[in-house]
Amino acid sequence: MGCIITLIGVIAPRLIILAGWASDPARWGSAFGSPIWPVLGFLFVPWTTFFFVLFEPGGFDGIELVILVCAVLADVGTWGGGLFGNRERISNYRDM
Repeated sequence: MGCIITLIGVIAPRLIILAGWASDPARWGSAFGSPIWPVLGFLFVPWTTFFFVLFEPGGFDGIELVILVCAVLADVGTWGGGLFGNRERISNYRDM
């Protein structure tokens, strides 16, 4: 069950990005200067990329900035959670 939840957590933000880009590609084009940034965001920090595009036209102040920081933390947690969860397996592997 845990693997299914993790898989959904990895795939869901990328599906949201694809749906957002398909519905309004001009907004995505105006949010970034070159096409490399949305691609890198899609691969490495999908929540941050999505919320950046969502809030970029109006600017970042107040609650938008808080939500963007939470998105960054969610992306960092996705990467760091795997490292933290596997630390015991890796240390046991080295002891052998």
